[in-house]
Amino acid sequence: MQATLVSGNRHKFDEMSKKLALAGIELLWKKTSLEEPDGLSLEETAKEKARQAFALVKAPVVTEDTGVFFDAFDNFPGSKAKRYFEELGFDGLLEKVNGKNRDARFVTFVCFTENGKEFHCFKGELKGTLAKEVHNLEKDVLPYEKIFIPNGFKCTMSDIPREKKNTFSHRAQATKKFAGWLKEKND
Repeated sequence: MQATLVSGNRHKFDEMSKKLALAGIELLWKKTSLEEPDGLSLEETAKEKARQAFALVKAPVVTEDTGVFFDAFDNFPGSKAKRYFEELGFDGLLEKVNGKNRDARFVTFVCFTENGKEFHCFKGELKGTLAKEVHNLEKDVLPYEKIFIPNGFKCTMSDIPREKKNTFSHRAQATKKFAGWLKEKND
């Protein structure tokens, strides 16, 4: 079985392709950014991206949408995590939670379609807390990984080796659910 991840993010492809390979699914990568309309939930955005991706590839596709949620706020930064990071940077984000609840979570929806009409979404969630300072500023990882400490760890995600992080992350959880569903469907 083959499917194509349509995403501009190489990190997502690397993480998902390894997880899917274990289930006998070959993930190809089409490097392109898809439109993310405002006002949609993460799941709705993943579905909309899958519609766009299928129209582009015309073969089975996988898309993904991730949000970061600070418990001290309602839906912040949420699905606009990238935009808020670009606007506020690390200093602004950490200032917002100064003196507040530092609990946070990553939520991911992986969406799959074979035909552009039926969509199957799988959720992954990783809870943790926000660090008081940025770790590994120079490291090539997603920005929020430099300030997010997963539950059960004493270090940020950016401190955890990729291979280990990719076994438990929010994206790994959603991808594992997708792989299990697809394997069961095809058996």
